[in-house]
Amino acid sequence: MEITNNKLYLLCNKNQWFTNGDNAQYEMMFKKNKTGASLETLATIIWICSTGWSEQDILKILKEEADL
Repeated sequence: MEITNNKLYLLCNKNQWFTNGDNAQYEMMFKKNKTGASLETLATIIWICSTGWSEQDILKILKEEADL
């Protein structure tokens, strides 16, 4: 499963994810996604830079929003 950077950006804004990360980390996440990072990896990256979310909840949303 894949997710576009645009959709990933929208989800981060909608869910207030990545609020503890800086711009450089945000760009690194998008680069990882562009090079084929798994949804599990993206969920971990987002979880590390977020407050109030579990890694599994983030992964569930990413899976729901991913392009099959």
